Amino acid sequence: MPLFSYTALDSRGAEVTGRVQADDLATAAMMLRQRGLRLMELQAGGGRAGFLGQENFSDWLASQRSVGKAALIFFFRQMAFMLRAGLPVAQALELAQAQLADSRLNLTIRLMLKDIEAGQSLSSAMGKHKAVFPDMAVNLVVAGESSGELDAIMDRLAVHLDKKAALRAQMINAMIYPVIVILAAIGVGVFMVVKIIPKFAKFLLGKGKALPPSTQLLIDMSDYARLNGPFILGGLAALVVTVLLLYQTRPGRLWLDRILLRLPVMGNLLITGSMAQMTWALSILLRSGVTVFDSMKITANLLGNRVYSDKLMECSNKILEGWDIARSVDHPRIPPLVVQMIAVGESTGSLDNVLLELGIYYEKLLEIAIKRLSAMIEPAMILVIGSMVGFVYYAFFQALFSLVSGR
Repeated sequence: MPLFSYTALDSRGAEVTGRVQADDLATAAMMLRQRGLRLMELQAGGGRAGFLGQENFSDWLASQRSVGKAALIFFFRQMAFMLRAGLPVAQALELAQAQLADSRLNLTIRLMLKDIEAGQSLSSAMGKHKAVFPDMAVNLVVAGESSGELDAIMDRLAVHLDKKAALRAQMINAMIYPVIVILAAIGVGVFMVVKIIPKFAKFLLGKGKALPPSTQLLIDMSDYARLNGPFILGGLAALVVTVLLLYQTRPGRLWLDRILLRLPVMGNLLITGSMAQMTWALSILLRSGVTVFDSMKITANLLGNRVYSDKLMECSNKILEGWDIARSVDHPRIPPLVVQMIAVGESTGSLDNVLLELGIYYEKLLEIAIKRLSAMIEPAMILVIGSMVGFVYYAFFQALFSLVSGR
């Protein structure tokens, strides 16, 4: 009798692995389900043969790549269209696979088709590929399978990923310009310290006269920077490494995320972006039939800021204890508007619609905040660079006037 190896979840949600003997794959799957196990992976023999767990080298190479957001959005849109047209899930996956150029996603769909042909559900097949499909996608598909609205779920997933990518792009675009200007300012400063000011100082000191205070200050600052340059760079590098290592720890990341939210301008931008992502994700999950408890946990894993992530995890536990949602999400870093609107949604029974409106509101607010930030940063950076260059010119001309006057 053939031997099959499996990976499954038991009744407590713990992952278990093992082997079972059965006449065929379908029989083995039925035997394991009768034991109360939820299958994640089932295959003949003791494991995958081939190259490093894949059938061949090209599959292994594809498995090492990441799936682009655009490819994932296109896949969910395709699935929504084909399922709405009445195609079975397996046939829709086959057609989607034929049109995808992304090698990792193509391989993933091929493996999912094998699992579905073996009798597994689409959500179970997707759950085996957590590096490709986020928890939110898997949980929404579970809800879609139970409600019979899998096509609508695929559409919502595509919209969610599209919104998430747009929010991320907006945040990145807001940072590109200031970073470029700051690097330019550093470059100008280094050039003056290394090339311009030393020659200027040599010329002036060769005259043997006392220098004006501003000129002397400029020369002293240049000398200090050149003499202690390696130590300054080393200190900055050590600071960056320390911050990166601190960010890898849970307490350190929480502490740094709290500091980021308290920054004067950038903090408001991060709060707005987090609220847009949080309310939009919760709205989609609740509209798709996912419970409030699960929606909170899934959304917590989507948020990058640990302050909000930990708060939503705490909310899910409070909801189990009988707290209402508005009271459980109350937090100093969550705007009062969000708490108040959630309370209105709870009392009227339209929480998903209220959260959707909040998501749209904060998305527009983020766009306005990014435009304002860009408008503020440009003159601020020009003022900083202009001040640096202006001070050099001021010190230079003051020294020249001092030499000409003979004082």
